[in-house]
Amino acid sequence: MKCLTIICLVSTLLVSQACSAETASEQALPSSDMNQNEMRSGKNENTDKATTQNKVEPVQTEKTFIGNVKGLLVLNSQRHDRKDFIRFYNDDGTLWYEFTFYYDDSDGKFEYENENFAPFAFHQDYFLLALRLAGEDKKRYEVFVNEDTGLKKFVKKSDKGLKFQSWEEHVKGAFAVEFNQPENPLRESPDGKVKNVDLPKEVTFHPVQVNGEWLKVRWDGAKLPKKDAGSGWVKWRNNDQILIELFYFA
Repeated sequence: MKCLTIICLVSTLLVSQACSAETASEQALPSSDMNQNEMRSGKNENTDKATTQNKVEPVQTEKTFIGNVKGLLVLNSQRHDRKDFIRFYNDDGTLWYEFTFYYDDSDGKFEYENENFAPFAFHQDYFLLALRLAGEDKKRYEVFVNEDTGLKKFVKKSDKGLKFQSWEEHVKGAFAVEFNQPENPLRESPDGKVKNVDLPKEVTFHPVQVNGEWLKVRWDGAKLPKKDAGSGWVKWRNNDQILIELFYFA
């Protein structure tokens, strides 16, 4: 009888410990699940932030975009001399970048090199500079100094080395132009019939006259480069987009 009593007490004790362990385990699970949920929530939040950040893209511009701006700033070759620097300023008036076309090129390097300076057109050896306008106020022009990133800076309107030039003047002053002939074919007149002509295999189109959105071009003969072989009209812009590519040198 005493032995039976001891066995019962041991059994009761074991059952009690098992129940306590099960209860403790059940109480611990919600806490563990909550921690995991909190971790998942934090991870999702970070993922969402990362996704949002990935969607933020750098501002980019296209050299073909004209918008409402009627022209560019170009080098004023008649008033630019050896003493003059072209200067660009930050919005607060501090100097951002300056250079001169008159530099020592004996080492074959442009000593005023600036990797962030990539305007609409620029060549330090041929006195070429064209800056697309972004805006202006009473004393300054705002210009795009980097067409790849959309970076804009300011130049002073009092800078005699630069002058305003309309898009029409700029296009007409280029040495040559190229255009997508299948999509923008030569025409007999502005917005007229498509011109039926056999062009040389290698042809150069020279701008002649601007009439609204249309540009008259001429091309040279294949065997007689100095003789005009013909002319026609192409659309050089469509609303706020340029449809031609400009070339400034032969």
